[in-house]
Amino acid sequence: MDYLNSSRKTLLSDYEHNPLLKLVFFCGTGYIMLHLAKIVIFMWQQVPSPESTFYFESKIYVHFALQPFEGMLKHPWTLLTFMFTGLSFFKLFTTLVWLFVFGSVIQQLVGKSEILPLFIVSNVIGGIAFIGLQYYFPLPHPANMFSGADAAVLGFSLGALSVAPKYKIYFSSNFSVPLWLLIVIYLIINILVLFESRNYPYFGLLIAGGLAGVLYMQLANKGLKLGVASNKLLGWGAHKVAAKKKIGDKTFREENAELDAILDKINERGIQSLTKEERALLERYQ
Repeated sequence: MDYLNSSRKTLLSDYEHNPLLKLVFFCGTGYIMLHLAKIVIFMWQQVPSPESTFYFESKIYVHFALQPFEGMLKHPWTLLTFMFTGLSFFKLFTTLVWLFVFGSVIQQLVGKSEILPLFIVSNVIGGIAFIGLQYYFPLPHPANMFSGADAAVLGFSLGALSVAPKYKIYFSSNFSVPLWLLIVIYLIINILVLFESRNYPYFGLLIAGGLAGVLYMQLANKGLKLGVASNKLLGWGAHKVAAKKKIGDKTFREENAELDAILDKINERGIQSLTKEERALLERYQ
């Protein structure tokens, strides 16, 4: 498939039917719900201020964030929940902006149906790398816990770049920026943070998420699209349910017609005129 010619759609084109925008809103909602829970529990439990942060991390945040392997054994579902929330509002906001920018490219290259599968695949692979690397590069608490969609940002960006290296993002009809330049800017910002914190598990999360995005997009470019396949499967299932319901409705209508005929026969000839089959059908409705 030829991706050399960039689309001139702006980032907010067709936003009414934009699954990426819905995903961004969902992640924002996850952040709000997490911190609302924090506020409510602090109010009800009356946790002393010096202990409030530790209480939040050990009682609430631990159920949403990635953590060392021992913690993941107790909270395995966090491999899915960590990508839909975050701790810092500024960090979450910038991540979602990058996610929306690079995700818009994915939508234009391979379609809207691939957004959620690629988002989940990149984050899950990145999350596994984060957990595994903590065995070799253990982090102190609370840095050993992580939440956010950072892996998907690099998965979207590098995945798109792997199939469309000359792609340009149009922020308006007259202003565009090469995709590779935005990726370089994003990497520089994160590398500076990484060198300052020496958070190697987070670095592994980014690399693994990016590589997962590249592999996913290469497969999608060859026609193997998980989003399209899952939609077809769901559509097939819905069709089967609808067909079964249609058959059931038809059977119900036919039995009602037979029952009406039996009642008419009783009125005209009496109940003695009924056959064994007609009596059995009548008994089913008594």
